Amino acid sequence: MHIHLDLIGGIAGDMFTAAMLDALPELEVDLFNDLEIIKDQAQVEFGLTPAMDKGLSGKRFNVELAPPHDHSSHSHSHSHSHEHRSWKHIREMLVNLPINSEVKSNAVGIFALLAKAEAEIHGKSIEDVHFHEVGAWDCIVDILSASWLIHYSKAESWSCSSIPWGGGTVKCAHGVIPVPAPATIKLLKGFTVVDDGVMGERVTPTGAAILAWLQPSLRVPKSEVLCNGYGFGQRALPDRANLLRATVLKTDKFEASPTQNSVTNIQFDIDDMTSEMLAIAREEIRLQQGVLEITEVIAHGKKNRHISTLNVLCEPLAHETVIDFILSHTSTIGVRHWECQRTVLPRAHHQVEVAKQNYDVKTVTRPDGSVTSKLESSHLEGSQPTNYQQKLTLKALAEEVSHHECN
Repeated sequence: MHIHLDLIGGIAGDMFTAAMLDALPELEVDLFNDLEIIKDQAQVEFGLTPAMDKGLSGKRFNVELAPPHDHSSHSHSHSHSHEHRSWKHIREMLVNLPINSEVKSNAVGIFALLAKAEAEIHGKSIEDVHFHEVGAWDCIVDILSASWLIHYSKAESWSCSSIPWGGGTVKCAHGVIPVPAPATIKLLKGFTVVDDGVMGERVTPTGAAILAWLQPSLRVPKSEVLCNGYGFGQRALPDRANLLRATVLKTDKFEASPTQNSVTNIQFDIDDMTSEMLAIAREEIRLQQGVLEITEVIAHGKKNRHISTLNVLCEPLAHETVIDFILSHTSTIGVRHWECQRTVLPRAHHQVEVAKQNYDVKTVTRPDGSVTSKLESSHLEGSQPTNYQQKLTLKALAEEVSHHECN
């Protein structure tokens, strides 16, 4: 499945949530049930309401400060617009939430993009960044709900229209700043922007971070339109609806093309840990947030000692945390790290029934249009073939699963 975003009015976190829920209304109940875990901590109320703008109907996602528990007559209709929170505080809070790990990964990733942008703007370390408006609970709810929808929509790819530039100025914690905001500009690096003549903040930092996390293409693949939804912003634009449209498409898997993204390679050497202790450390590193893979190569180092060189691939925004973990949980006294580009083939995970048994299968579309499938490693590890005949049987099963998937 593919989702295309049309930024007619622009994009903000609440507009993304509203558009996605308007397109996929079956997700609303489950999303709001999962968001209940932060209601007491955040002291906010949120909900989805019908909305209309310039003759188009859709939804609006509202997050507001909850009424005080003492039932006083003072009305709170505003959000937490002046709260300050550190990136470290927000990351710890997100990591400790009892939510789906993929949703958590999306939320941490989106906030980490914001933290990196703010760090570059203010000349600080990413760990020293404090959020102002975006650290308020309404923005945290926006990012959590967007992260949830990114995962549970099951979209395998994304695309978006050109980004409306807007213009003018906006008042924030740092004073009056130009639009698009400095953090937004950082996050939109590489995107195509267009000046449609409508002033104002059309893309918020939160909206830009969501786009940067999705890494959408500008190309809508050959596909079948399934449904669409409209998410409205909070202010009115003079000549168009202030909306984000999300269109859900069923794609031809042969139309998928490789994508490129960045990863950080962390490398370090160990020559003074026992194999047992190193094996434990290696698996603990593998479990860290943002780690994609870890491999080990054994060679000879100085004084003819055996040396283990470990390579860790991780998401770029997680590399500082991963390095701290490595330096704290292994005997190494230094690491090498660099950011590199990788090209990734589109893949999908399915369950396939063969001989009345379900198997998890990974399917990959290659540039020539061919499709290959294989059993996930859990099936292979669980089988533990003990002789040559069992290995042949397992190989035949994998080929049969692949045949079923491709046909």
